Amino acid sequence: MSSPINKNSPDLLPLRALIVEDAEDDALLLVRSLRRAGYDLTFQQVDTAEAMAAALAEQAWDLVVSDYSMPSFSALEALQVLKQSGFDIPFIVLSGNIGEETAVESMRAGAHDYVMKGNTARLLPAIDRELREAASRRQRRRAEETLLESEQRFRSIFLNAITGMVTLSGDGCFLQVNPAFCKMLQCSEAELVGKSTYDFTHPSDIALTRRLFNEAELSQRQSVDYEKRFVCKNGDTLWVHVSTCWLFDDQRQVTYAISLVHDITPHLQAQQEIRQLAYFDTLTGLPNRQLFRERCADLLAQAGKNPVGLIILDLDRFKGINDTFGHDIGDQLLQEVSERLTDCLEKRAILARLGPDEFAVALPDIDSPESLSFLAEKILIALAVPIELNDQPLYCSASIGLALYPTDGGNVDTLVKHAGVALHQSKEQGVGSYRFYSPEMNLATSQRLAMETHLRQALERQELSLHYQPQIDLASGRVIGMEALLRWDSSALGSISPVRFIPLAEETGLILPIGEWVLETACKQAQEWHQAGFDRLRIAVNISACQFKQPDFVDRIDRILQATGLDPRCLEIELTESIVMERSEETLLTLTDLKVRGIKLAIDDFGTGYSMLSYLKYFPIDRIKIDRSFVRDITTDSDDAAITEAIVVMAHSLKLKVVAEGVETEEQLEFLRRCGCEEVQGYYFSRPHPVDRAELFLSRHFADNSK
Repeated sequence: MSSPINKNSPDLLPLRALIVEDAEDDALLLVRSLRRAGYDLTFQQVDTAEAMAAALAEQAWDLVVSDYSMPSFSALEALQVLKQSGFDIPFIVLSGNIGEETAVESMRAGAHDYVMKGNTARLLPAIDRELREAASRRQRRRAEETLLESEQRFRSIFLNAITGMVTLSGDGCFLQVNPAFCKMLQCSEAELVGKSTYDFTHPSDIALTRRLFNEAELSQRQSVDYEKRFVCKNGDTLWVHVSTCWLFDDQRQVTYAISLVHDITPHLQAQQEIRQLAYFDTLTGLPNRQLFRERCADLLAQAGKNPVGLIILDLDRFKGINDTFGHDIGDQLLQEVSERLTDCLEKRAILARLGPDEFAVALPDIDSPESLSFLAEKILIALAVPIELNDQPLYCSASIGLALYPTDGGNVDTLVKHAGVALHQSKEQGVGSYRFYSPEMNLATSQRLAMETHLRQALERQELSLHYQPQIDLASGRVIGMEALLRWDSSALGSISPVRFIPLAEETGLILPIGEWVLETACKQAQEWHQAGFDRLRIAVNISACQFKQPDFVDRIDRILQATGLDPRCLEIELTESIVMERSEETLLTLTDLKVRGIKLAIDDFGTGYSMLSYLKYFPIDRIKIDRSFVRDITTDSDDAAITEAIVVMAHSLKLKVVAEGVETEEQLEFLRRCGCEEVQGYYFSRPHPVDRAELFLSRHFADNSK
């Protein structure tokens, strides 16, 4: 017998009761008692093991009430069915006659209570009590299951986390360590558990770790984040970020701590690499310009009024070494230079690489300008020693500019600027030298900047012109060529010497448009002279290194020759020794391209550069020009005379003609004639003149066999 599921009433307590009873009247009596007691009852009556098992499987029950003894079933058998179902349901035994042994047997079998049939006063409180205890058991069981799930979940996270996790006692001993933390320290769990965190902490961070543990109890802080270092089993240093949560007992004492440990070593290494790239030169490892400025600023702030010395150093002819031997050799040279500079300095000095071949030194507590001079000389001597690279000695001199704080400037930028001004003056003085800054240098710098500004406008304003100096054949005495020489008459600055503005044009790159203008103007003028009757007259044009190294240099000459109509055989290009010797393969190709067009090639100012005459046999050179510095004293200086004679002899052995520059006296002319020099030019014959006066000289001497 069973009752339908009744709708819940707000005044009745819902109760689902499974009644194990063979007597229907007894079952109904129990039902009436429960409903009178205020229960909204749902029940089912069973009297066999099979029926009871089915009822337990089909529906959830709050209570089982069973008759103790039935013809084919009993309360003890019903208890077994309930146990087999696995449900924790209050089980109350009802019996018409109860004995102590029966009651004890039922309770031992698992019954929660034993009540006489018809004793409603005893039954209802028992049911109420058992329902409350069952609810309490379910609540405890759910709490235990939740705790178990939480523990299992924590353990799963603990074991499988990629972040290090540890629990520590109040005194810092490891209670638990997860595999990720073990991997970080390269230790096994057994090697860590029970040991103190201080045993594995970097010595520099032990005090920090102790302070944090001590402060936890004093400040009662729940958590803290910090960075520290561990020492791994193999001795490596491990940087970590630690998040620690403290747990306290009732007396507010630390019971234990849970820490999350993140390995930040790669992050710090990346930061270090970024800093290295941002503040250090990748080739030499020296501080770069930015870091040098910061360190110098700190140095000046600490110096107060005490003097600080600043050195700016620039390698001489470094670009030529790069072009000749390649950038690998150039890089090795810079590394060797940085090592030699380091050896010259004391520990307090700040050394940096500011540019491709520029270095800087800041030196605190300079006793006197003389001590800075001594250091500059020491550096120049150190760099003067040949550097052996690839079994080849390379000579690397330098120019140095010096400035003193606070005399020459009160901040880093001013000092660097003034030392740079002194460096520029040093380079003009000659390689392998140094200069102190002086206020007068600012005037020279300002004048140079003004000159550069006006030089940029010189072409547009038509302030540039060419003067022409004749070249004389000694055998016939006739003019065989004209050398085109650049002049600048500035509307703002007046007449500027080529010695001043041509190096500036080369340094600023203005020599490229100016040089092309010179070449085109000279070729056009030569063609006009040819058409005027001065046929086969050679025009000589000086070409700068910047022009010669242009990838399309030969193409540019082709265009100019085509535009002017000049016969290539009447054009002579004059190059310095340094240009010819810098990059032999590329130079040879360019010279060959010029030579096959019929263009003449000459080495200008011979004897002032590399002075390696034997190299010329590898290049298609037509003539060399002896520099005026040798010609000037050939009649009074035996060394210059001997050098000049040797140059002529060796040039002739290579089937090269010789032109002597700077001839000013009859004695010089006769000496050169005796030496066998073929051609001469100089004031003895004519100064460089503008076109009109040069034409006048030509008309008088082009076909004349006398002077």
